[in-house]
Amino acid sequence: MKAESALWFVLCGGAVGCGAVGCGGGAPTASPDPASTGTTSDAGGSPLDGGGRTLDSALPEPDAAVTGTDSDHDGIDDARENEWMAAYLPYISLAPGDGCKTHGVLARVSPHPKEKGRVMLWYDILYDADCGASGHAGDDEMIGVVVDPTKAAPAGILAVRAISHQGTPCEHVTTCGQCGGMTACTMASRNGKDYPVVYPSKDKHGNYVSASTCAASFVCDFGGCALSAAADAPPLVNVGEPDHPLVHDLSKDGFVTAANGWTHAELMGFDPWKPGKFGGAGDVSKDLVDPAFVVDTSGCP
Repeated sequence: MKAESALWFVLCGGAVGCGAVGCGGGAPTASPDPASTGTTSDAGGSPLDGGGRTLDSALPEPDAAVTGTDSDHDGIDDARENEWMAAYLPYISLAPGDGCKTHGVLARVSPHPKEKGRVMLWYDILYDADCGASGHAGDDEMIGVVVDPTKAAPAGILAVRAISHQGTPCEHVTTCGQCGGMTACTMASRNGKDYPVVYPSKDKHGNYVSASTCAASFVCDFGGCALSAAADAPPLVNVGEPDHPLVHDLSKDGFVTAANGWTHAELMGFDPWKPGKFGGAGDVSKDLVDPAFVVDTSGCP
């Protein structure tokens, strides 16, 4: 994600902002995309989780007693976490012509750090390679999703935030959702239900919730973004919490294997909670706790 920043800095003429064409952005990661304005209404839905169980209106605080097994000590039982990470995953629209599609998704499922009753999901999409300009082994690109678990997916998805090429001159922050002041998400059908779309750019994998913003970033994301004919169905791994990780080796307990199409030896056996780069990309352990992906959904019903 970050190793290519030097090349993009040159392509953008050394300007961190870069303007409306090219890398564009330079927006602080804590703020939504300037285009993220407008309003949309709650889509409704029944108070059930992905397994069809009625949920309490508020989650327990971290470390509170739970009825099931809570291996990562965050106050949510493991079975619910695994159901939610699959049920609330947005429609990931990989560009049809992407040249390096081998990937999988890490999920961290936690109570929202500021809003009682909301759930925060960090999804880190890991790729075998970035095969765009200044390509490298490994790639990591994040999205953040805030959900109301009393509503079945996808109605319970309140907000989605994507930050493309975070920490580089090509960074863009795009946010969509149901809350006041947010742009409505682009929707696409998965299993007969409409989900918010996240667009990874062709070969570079920068994530956007706005295809037009991706298109405007033609220096950094030359291949652009496109709506795929079918939603992605990636392998998902629940990584737990920083102090109570559930995974230490993504080859033994995950999807980074030769059998799954992964080709770079330096990515094998990767520990997502160990500080350090994912191949030539960013630090996954920082991705999974990054507050820039936490969206304020206090304006939602």
